[in-house]
Amino acid sequence: MFLCILGINWVMPKTTLELLRQWEGVGRRRRSKEDWWKCIPACIWWTLWKERNERSHDGKLNSTQKIKMNSLGLLYFWCKQDLAGEVDSLVDFKAQL
Repeated sequence: MFLCILGINWVMPKTTLELLRQWEGVGRRRRSKEDWWKCIPACIWWTLWKERNERSHDGKLNSTQKIKMNSLGLLYFWCKQDLAGEVDSLVDFKAQL
């Protein structure tokens, strides 16, 4: 989802370390003064960790679309320090990326 938003073609590396090293290059290509793109890997991992815990401990299962929206909402919160109360705010935020 985030790669599509950023307009990046990506081949998945073998290891997590290689993934993080390649992700550093994303910001260099962006030519942006903002560092929001650095939060994306942590945002994805945080969302997946939370989903795993909810499935393991609470028996709660979210759809793939819900997981993506949770991840985007978390990135919005981390970048804007505000809760996304309406869909319009997430759509506007996604357009700014």
